[in-house]
This record gives sequence, structure tokens and C-alpha cells, in this order.
Amino acid sequence: MKNWIRYALLAVWALASLSAVADEATEPLDTVYFYDTWEQMLDQTPVAAVVSPYIEAYTPYEIYIHIGNDQIDDVVSMEHLAATLGDSIWLVSSQFLKTEFKGDVRKLHGFVPVFFNEKVAFITFADPSDELSFKTFLFGQSEDEIEFENLVNYYYIDFSSMKVLKVTPDVLSELLEDYHDLKMRYEGMKDYKKRHIIREFFLKYVDRATQDVMRPYILDLVD
Repeated sequence: MKNWIRYALLAVWALASLSAVADEATEPLDTVYFYDTWEQMLDQTPVAAVVSPYIEAYTPYEIYIHIGNDQIDDVVSMEHLAATLGDSIWLVSSQFLKTEFKGDVRKLHGFVPVFFNEKVAFITFADPSDELSFKTFLFGQSEDEIEFENLVNYYYIDFSSMKVLKVTPDVLSELLEDYHDLKMRYEGMKDYKKRHIIREFFLKYVDRATQDVMRPYILDLVD
């Protein structure tokens, strides 16, 4: 797993410090920057900034940005593609994505962590309807005891088909079609359906796709 993924994931897991119970999860941050296109995100050229908004983190994977006015809050979630918190946490608006993409994007809520480079982008989200719910996260364990990687699902952003795909065993096998050696290794794993195995091989796919000189750039696939 490349460093850019590792450090970005650690930054998102650090959002747990903002997340307890929803009623207690609102914390001020200094400045949040907003982006309207993937090109702006890749160039790190924001179109707007808000000083000291309130960040409501239901979980590290479902976050709401409040400016203090309902109408402005709606604009934030509907018209801006992404936002940055601090130096390393990138979030993408699920509401914005729902206007552009099909597939499993309907399951997402609020702003969700997004990881991207010039060729690959994916989202992390933890769905309370999954078999691993948030009950222990919200009511049981302390932040230090929670293994967030056991809660999170990965969602691949497919720009060629304009779909957001939850990375299941079937989806991962399809993604790995271009990299036969990884596909054979993944499908040969005894526990290939387990969450940690899916995570390991999906991130291997991200690394391989990032280095693939034949793979198109994101900006070649979006308007």
C-alpha cells in the first residue's frame, strides 16, 4: 500500500476524535476549503473557504458541515463536490455525487472520506445496516479500542461508467480482470470474502492501477 493511501486513511481514522454520539460530535475547525470539480481537487485550487464552521461527525465516515444557515448548508452539500479539513482530510459530498453517478452512491450520506490521485478515486463509508454495525462504536468501546478498518467498506468510483461501486468480492474480481496475477492470488485466498482480504487486495489494485501507464487519467474521463 502506497504512502499516500496509508497517511490519508490514518487521517480519516483520526476523525474519530470528533465522533462520539451525534449530539456531542460538533466541533469547530479553523478553515474548510471547497472544490467544485475533480480538476480543482487534483490541482488543490479551492473555489471557496469558510472560517470556523461546525463539523458534525456522526461517524468518521458520515460528516456534515454546518455554516449556521440552513440555506447555505444546503448549498454546501448540493453544489460543492468536495471539501478539505485541515491539511490531509478530503471529503466528497454524497449529495453532489448522487447527481452525477449511479450505482451504490445511494447508500452514502453526508460528506464521506475520499482518496484519489490522477488515475484512481475511491470512498470509504460504513453502513449501519451492515453486519458490523455502529452499536459498539456509539455506545460501547472507547476510540482507542475500535478497529475502524473492521467497520469500513470501500466504494470504487468508476468514471468510465459513471458508477460508484461498493467493493464486494464480485466487484473486486471484476476490477482485477486487468491484472491477472492479482486476480488469481485474490480468488485463491481461502478467506477471499473477508473484509480484511477485500481491503488488502483492493488497495493492491489501487497501487497497480495508479502505476499502469495504459490507464486513462480521471480528467480524461470527466467533463
